[in-house]
Parts: sequence; structure tokens; C-alpha cells
Amino acid sequence: MPRYDYRCENCNYELNDIYQSFQDKPLKKCKNCKKMTLHRVVFSPHVYVRGEPTTMGQLAERNSKKMGKTQVEEMSKKDKESKQSALKEAKNEMRSKINKMNNSQKRSYIENGRL
Repeated sequence: MPRYDYRCENCNYELNDIYQSFQDKPLKKCKNCKKMTLHRVVFSPHVYVRGEPTTMGQLAERNSKKMGKTQVEEMSKKDKESKQSALKEAKNEMRSKINKMNNSQKRSYIENGRL
């Protein structure tokens, strides 16, 4: 069912999001000034133009369609693996620093949370 907006020519009162079927007659009487000056507001239709992408989202969508599903999955898997390996390296580096500390430095690290 289409949605319409109306505006009164007399008092500029607006009615928004009025659902009417195509067979229903347009509203005429304004609820605000009670005159028969209510008219539908005409909106431009949504148009999709095929051609070169103009936004980053359109470009990404076009490229992902070209790459295919398996390539997208492979890239996301590689990205996930690289993040996991970076995290693992950071953990190993932190452990090696902690292992090199003496007991008083370890106590200070536990209490303060800083190396």
C-alpha cells in the first residue's frame, strides 16, 4: 500500500505517512483549518542508475561480486589469521618481558599493571 504526505495550501499544515490504496480518493479537508485545500505532496521516485560506482559502498559491492565468494572467504580467513598471529606475538613478547623480571619487579607489575 503506498504512503502519501499531504500539505494544506491555506495553512501549510502537513500530514505525513498516510497509507492509502490506489483506489482511495485523495484527502481534501484539512484537519487544522477545516478548508478543502489539502493536496498530496509529490516526491520524486527512487531511481537506480547502472554504470560506474559513485560511492565506496558501491565500489566495494562491485569488487566483491567480481571476486567471487571463495576469494572473499579466503581473504577474510587470512585477515583473521594475521590478527591472531599478531595477538600471539604480543602475548609472547609480554611473557618474555615478565620472565626476565626479578621478584620485586614482578610484584610491582602485578600491583600496578605496568612494566
